[in-house]
Amino acid sequence: MEVRVLGPPDVVGDDGSVLLLAAKQRRLLAALAADPSKTRTVDALIDALWPERPPRAAAKVLQVYVSRLRKALPEGIRIRTESSGYTLELEQDALDAARFERLLAEARIAFAEENAALAVSLLGRALSLWRGRAFGELAYEDFVRAEAERLEELRLLALEQQSEAQLRLGRHSAVVGNLRELAVAHPLRERMQAQLMLALYRCGRQTEALDVYTSLGERLREQLGLEPGGELRVLQRRILQHDRTLAPARTTAEQTQVALPTPPNRLLGRGRELTELRRLLLDERVRLLVLTGAGGSGKTRLALEAAVRAADSFANGACFVEVAPLRNHEHMPGAIARALALEAVPGADPLDTLADALRSRELLLIVDNAEHVRAGAPLYTRLLARVPRLTLLVTSRTVLHVSGEHVYPVEPLTQPAAITLFNERAREADSRFHPTSEDEQAILQICSRLDGLPLALELAASRTRTLTPRELLDRLEPRIPLLTGGPRDLPARQQTLRATLDWSYDLLDEDEQRDIRRLAVFAGGCTLEAAEAVCEAGVDTLQSLVDKSIIRRKGARFTMLETIREYAVERLANIGEAERVQRRHAGYFAVFAEATWPRAFQLYFLPPDSVRAAEIDNMRAALEWSLRAGETELALRLAAVFGGGTSVTRREWLDVLERALALTGQVGKERRARAVRGAGYVASHIGDEKAALRWFGESIELYQELGDSRGTADAIIGLGHVVRRQGEHARARGMFDDALALVEDDAASIERVEALVGLAEVARDEGDYALARSLFETNLDAAPRASLRGLGDIALLEGKLAESASRYAEGLEEAQRSARSVPIAQFLAGLAAVAACEANVERAGRLWAAVDILDGEVAPALIPADRLRYEAFVTRVRADARFQKHYQEGRRLALEDAAAYVLDSVDIDSRSR
Repeated sequence: MEVRVLGPPDVVGDDGSVLLLAAKQRRLLAALAADPSKTRTVDALIDALWPERPPRAAAKVLQVYVSRLRKALPEGIRIRTESSGYTLELEQDALDAARFERLLAEARIAFAEENAALAVSLLGRALSLWRGRAFGELAYEDFVRAEAERLEELRLLALEQQSEAQLRLGRHSAVVGNLRELAVAHPLRERMQAQLMLALYRCGRQTEALDVYTSLGERLREQLGLEPGGELRVLQRRILQHDRTLAPARTTAEQTQVALPTPPNRLLGRGRELTELRRLLLDERVRLLVLTGAGGSGKTRLALEAAVRAADSFANGACFVEVAPLRNHEHMPGAIARALALEAVPGADPLDTLADALRSRELLLIVDNAEHVRAGAPLYTRLLARVPRLTLLVTSRTVLHVSGEHVYPVEPLTQPAAITLFNERAREADSRFHPTSEDEQAILQICSRLDGLPLALELAASRTRTLTPRELLDRLEPRIPLLTGGPRDLPARQQTLRATLDWSYDLLDEDEQRDIRRLAVFAGGCTLEAAEAVCEAGVDTLQSLVDKSIIRRKGARFTMLETIREYAVERLANIGEAERVQRRHAGYFAVFAEATWPRAFQLYFLPPDSVRAAEIDNMRAALEWSLRAGETELALRLAAVFGGGTSVTRREWLDVLERALALTGQVGKERRARAVRGAGYVASHIGDEKAALRWFGESIELYQELGDSRGTADAIIGLGHVVRRQGEHARARGMFDDALALVEDDAASIERVEALVGLAEVARDEGDYALARSLFETNLDAAPRASLRGLGDIALLEGKLAESASRYAEGLEEAQRSARSVPIAQFLAGLAAVAACEANVERAGRLWAAVDILDGEVAPALIPADRLRYEAFVTRVRADARFQKHYQEGRRLALEDAAAYVLDSVDIDSRSR
């Protein structure tokens, strides 16, 4: 945080945001900041706030303003109450005026030591703090005028010293224009006029230089009655004499700047990162900035571009040091010295030589690929302690873990940036490359397959000389062998993706190599618990892999780039561990799935679950391995709960179940019974009645053989609903009665409740509304959602639309509390049907849109027969043009809004029931 007084008196956050203050607060802050750390009396502050007529209770009002300002000030800035007034307490450099004066003093020292380049840099930073006149619009007020004038004089002195340093560096051509503007703005400041004269003379414009002297003499005589000073007269004479000593002389502290490597092409897709890195590199508090990221993520290229853009802000520029060839960290000081063209001192400690040579420099030093010499990391802190104006930008695949380190993770490219990079590199490889619409789709998939890794994308793009994007995509399975043939001028470890990954892998210790191989078994990442259970990985090793950018930590999950995972899978297979680890993986997720959803096949009534959704890729991978390996029991355990509350479509779930049930391996009868019953429920829900009849039939036989009455009843109920929807009402009634008989000794069982609901639905379908209503009302407490829907259906069929809407709305309110999509969709469908019967086209359209949103392909919320029943009512108004208009509006309406839209307009008085 800083307090601005070199401009309007505001408080500025570290991110540049400005805390806007009210007018009186600004005056109060300015009065306190005009003399910080010193007490301003109450009378002085009252005069500052009310220069003409203070209010009667001015002291009390002042207390109120102080209290408000205290609340507005951020941490690190506070107002202390004294017996006679108030004091503004600030952390060091919190006041930008204090920072300005500190930088100005440091610049004077650098100039005195003949380090003009450093003086220019320091003065540039000092002057950049100015945003207009000191204290802004308050500068002419009596309570800050003296301080504002003092700071303004210091600003002019800083401008003069900056010009002096530029001239000493021989930058007369670059500075002459700015000097002309300053001379016009301050026509009586002799030092500025003298600097302009010297700059013009050095630019070969002697006549103009002499004209400046003449004009100044005339102004001084006319306005002040004075003649130019002695220094100016001497300068005029030396210009007339073409004095050779006026030529710029190289100062003793000037060092030759080492040019940065020239990037081979422009950097793409890193605009945000470059902006953030520039801010960090120019922050005085950040002296060791470490770019971390996976191999091929573009750390080196990003660091080089960031250095190129920031180099001008460092007095002695920037230098690039490549340490990848080193094998011993003790050689690092010598490598840095060689990059800086420093001569070794025989017998001297290399670090001492380096520190002595750099002590007076302001330098940005880029140390590239430092991960394999981590033991040398303490060198950075020792060097920074001895070279006060050194900033280090280090690229490393691992965090250094040294004091003062600021870590900046380099993420893969975003999809748009990755596509742009691929296309540009492809055009560099073949100027005739012009992607078609089919190519663009393939390129999008290529970028996704390659995780947005710049190195992998560039290697892939180079293949477009011989392969079309579609052909390239077809050959990217697996990725590693194809991506070879990088530019020959790159280091060997960067010429192929495999070499880059080999480099990273070889730097790991034995435990880290073992864990990264095993972690590759996870698809979509894993939790710490899963990593420990499946891979026997330790927390310390996982953290080390995160630090080395091999894996990434996102919230509670560990993930790795797919390119790295594929490489590790290959390593796992080569070492012969794959089957054992995959078996542990499948077993872990079978237990996880059963623990998460213990009641299989009621799952489609449950809302999507973030925990299960996060593991669906692992569930799918475990299931696929179990199916391929013929592991019947594991496959059935996983398939039984595969699709509940996840993004798996019901058809995919049924297909997986049927594949698992087709395995011939030995499995317990109870296990198969549960899986077969589940297949029946899933098939029933998607309307595959033929499959549902088959699977429910087999499950009934199995449960009967097991003597499991509740399991048998559950399967019979499922079969009964299929038969009911086929119109076989008498047969369905018999099945529900049979189910009731099986659980007659357990009045609280869920099977008994579901059987009674089934009997009520049979009565409703047969038109016996009295019996149906009686059964639904009997079940109202035990099964509120099913009973309220049934009662709403009956009222709808009887034409009692207000009662029907009230029942549906009450059920919707109940369903919302559980957030289950199936009952919510059912009640919204019923309400849409009521609206259609009332010819309320707007409501019908909006509500049916919400039904369609819920009744999606992945997790259809309505059984097809139920949907058709409600849709028959909605069809009455579907042809109305207004229906389509409101339907489209409803598609844009959030589901919560759709429910609120209903509940706000339907009277629900459940107390009378």
